[in-house]
Amino acid sequence: MRNVLLLTLALALAAAGTTMATGSKHEVGGTAAVGNLQPFNATAAAMRFQCMWLQPEINEQGTLARVEFKFQAYVGTAPGTFEGCKMILCHTAKTTLTNNFKTNYDFKTPVEVFSGNFTVPAGLKKNDWFTVATPSNFTYNNRNNLLMEISWTKATGASGKFWISSAAQPGRLRAYNATAATGRLLAGQGEVARITFGNPAVSATSLGKVKALLN
Repeated sequence: MRNVLLLTLALALAAAGTTMATGSKHEVGGTAAVGNLQPFNATAAAMRFQCMWLQPEINEQGTLARVEFKFQAYVGTAPGTFEGCKMILCHTAKTTLTNNFKTNYDFKTPVEVFSGNFTVPAGLKKNDWFTVATPSNFTYNNRNNLLMEISWTKATGASGKFWISSAAQPGRLRAYNATAATGRLLAGQGEVARITFGNPAVSATSLGKVKALLN
């Protein structure tokens, strides 16, 4: 009987691990209104871009597993490649963006979640959710709002238009310079996105400890 109970526990842990690894999803950024080229505007010389999502839209604490934007259309022939791309996530107590990139960090420490060349591939269809980042090193505290920054230094190929909302959101900020201090504030806009939280599955070590009890 004891072995049956322990075996049941091991199987339950394995199943829980699968569920936890999947994570929960939150759609943020308001209602899709129009397609917009920023931040993946391949006709620009370079880019520094910020968007922000409000805590009540997310309302969960944990490790972020994925950030996705909602695709609208290509401009040009896909794919589009964005060199020298960096992405950061940052907590902020700001409720709306200003035109100053550093000010929007609100004295918090930004966390780099991607660095390298980034591609918007061919084959995306209207309203597809497209993975922009798969961070493994950022834990959202569910107290502050969440800021995302994307910059790149050179682009070739197609631009990717993604859905944005047009009112009642914290705004979007862009500059056609990867290191610009200030930019053009697109007030009221929101980047339509889907944020997925993920937790590590039960490790083989943990299952091994349970199995050892059966011996």
